[in-house]
Amino acid sequence: MPHCILETSDNIIETINKKELLSQINNCLAETDLFNINDIKSRFIVHKDFVIGDGDENRAFVTLNVAILSGRSQETKNMISKKCLELLKLAFAESLKKLKLSLTLQITEMDKESYARIKNY
Repeated sequence: MPHCILETSDNIIETINKKELLSQINNCLAETDLFNINDIKSRFIVHKDFVIGDGDENRAFVTLNVAILSGRSQETKNMISKKCLELLKLAFAESLKKLKLSLTLQITEMDKESYARIKNY
């Protein structure tokens, strides 16, 4: 826990080392001391087929969904959001300057009562 899904449009300017950026996200979350780094699962999805608003090809998006178990305070969720958004802002700085980029982050909660997993480590 948590589960992180980073999605981008395929027209972002940066050539992203996906695994490196995912590792940075994991480290960012681990630095909060809320999560064990070995429990953080992150993935990167690039969307080739997308339409934003009026279809202007200069529009792009980057969005990170961080799914955590329910029960965290709003202050904690805000802190996670702020830290991760700053990381994304640096990673996609060129696209922020040159594209009509929507850079978003959301924290979603998974119901703690019904969440189940099996792990062998």
